[in-house]
Amino acid sequence: MKKFFKMLFLILFISIIVFIVIFHKRIMFCYGIADKYISLKNNKWTTQEFDVQTSSTSMSYKDVVYKNTNGVSLTLDIYTPIKQVYKSSPILLYVHGGSFAYGDKNIPNALSPILDTFREQGYTIISTSYELMKNKENFNKQVSDVKDTIRWIYKNKSSYNIDTDEIGVIGISSGAHLSLMAEYSNDSDFIDSTELSKYSSKVKYLIDFAGPTDLSLLNTKGLNYDLSRIFSSIKNKDSVMQKFNPIDYVNSSVPNTLIIHSNSDTMVPYESSTRLYDKFIEMNAKNKAKLITLNSTAHDLATISNDDIISISEGLLKFVIFNSPL
Repeated sequence: MKKFFKMLFLILFISIIVFIVIFHKRIMFCYGIADKYISLKNNKWTTQEFDVQTSSTSMSYKDVVYKNTNGVSLTLDIYTPIKQVYKSSPILLYVHGGSFAYGDKNIPNALSPILDTFREQGYTIISTSYELMKNKENFNKQVSDVKDTIRWIYKNKSSYNIDTDEIGVIGISSGAHLSLMAEYSNDSDFIDSTELSKYSSKVKYLIDFAGPTDLSLLNTKGLNYDLSRIFSSIKNKDSVMQKFNPIDYVNSSVPNTLIIHSNSDTMVPYESSTRLYDKFIEMNAKNKAKLITLNSTAHDLATISNDDIISISEGLLKFVIFNSPL
């Protein structure tokens, strides 16, 4: 019996050591993001607009042109890994928000703790731009721009030491809508650059921060001058919504999706996210989606609580670790 317990103890000891070795990076990854978020919260950070804050993340390559169509150059920024952990680097692509008409590719302070920690764990971060709407609706071009960014990543994977089997996308608000459209649609849909069209636009997973998934839920009354002109330019609203509602593209083959949304959001209704999650259940693909509900913050995260910070950190970490090569 003594021998049995000695052997059992030895097996348990070895198991614990193996667990620590295997999951050490994951544990440190979790700790890193949570620690930075809490530090940021303690500094009483605020955001007036969720998508126009200056990034605290140091950039490696700025304004790299990924395509030039109709005389308009579109660019992206590349933040290379702080530590070389992998032979080829996993990618996280950031797509900014701004009501389809505003914003830029500068990474907001609210996301810097996440993205900095990813870089410390060997990830490359890419932040992209897309053609903003001016005077009229142009969803088709914007979705194509996001897809062409990913196609460019595939084309240039060797130049930047990128692992295209490990691409994740994080979209904010309207940027989340465009990201969902880009990844839920067929690989050959939404072509703008013929040069990039031969490359794939597929990714491994998506993180959707408060993205509109059903355009019919958006309140288009009382908009400012720019947005009023854009939405009034839509002649056939039913046709546009039919083509550009991400929720209508959900099937069992879409990338794994993390949905993060506040039930206090007055800009993009929380129902937009619950409907998307319910659609996954309806399609028997519940295992491909996760919904994190925030309870104390507005669309721009300006009044976020510690509880919601923990919800975001814990849920996002579990999701990314599940989908990462860690």
